[in-house]
Amino acid sequence: MPQENSSPDSMTASSTGSDTAVVICNGPSLADVPNKWLSKFATFGANRVFLKFNPDILTILDLKMVHNASLQKEARVGAKLSKEVFLSEVAAERMGVPDNATVLKWFNSTDAEGNLLPHFSTDPPASVLISGGTVTYGMFQLAFWKGFRKILVVGLNHTFRDPRGDHFDPEYNKQVRIPYERENVVPGEFESSPGKWFWSEDNFVAKTNFFFECAKAAFEQHGGEIINCTPDTKCTVFRVDDWRNY
Repeated sequence: MPQENSSPDSMTASSTGSDTAVVICNGPSLADVPNKWLSKFATFGANRVFLKFNPDILTILDLKMVHNASLQKEARVGAKLSKEVFLSEVAAERMGVPDNATVLKWFNSTDAEGNLLPHFSTDPPASVLISGGTVTYGMFQLAFWKGFRKILVVGLNHTFRDPRGDHFDPEYNKQVRIPYERENVVPGEFESSPGKWFWSEDNFVAKTNFFFECAKAAFEQHGGEIINCTPDTKCTVFRVDDWRNY
């Protein structure tokens, strides 16, 4: 059985007295989830979620979240509002490492043919935080490591239609020096963590669903469950319910 993190300043299921946590994604439906409801639980949030709500644990992994000075400054301010922060190496390099932050390796594993391996990390600081194509997968791994076994997910619209178009905009890729036409599979070749980049929405959804199935299996093997509480979600991997029921 994996052991949860038990350092004195760490938020864990044991320290909160509950094995339930909320994973906060950044889909547009999040605007309709009251902060008062979120504050009832231990919370894991990602990227710029602090513009709406300050999660207990903030995760910033993707280069695009801190790829310019304005975003870096914003992230440093937002990070101070959480109890703990987890950064990828590339994010830490860009924004610095706040006192409450831990830097983790963040990438995918592949076999000799380049196929993605279905890894789910139960102890990210000791090994690696698997990318899975989305910071949401990283939050699932962190929540599991912290001992939470019932995960309520909000903001998981699963459409990947970011208003800024970061996932699909060739201009963004020029800024961070990742060619739009190819997949980045060589660690350190470009300014990004290793792992494949999928630029069609169908491929991107298929990739994230592949890893979401891994997360679902990991929690269920330990008597837990991930419940998607996002209205009108496009993600069919997890059981869907209404956040108002909790």
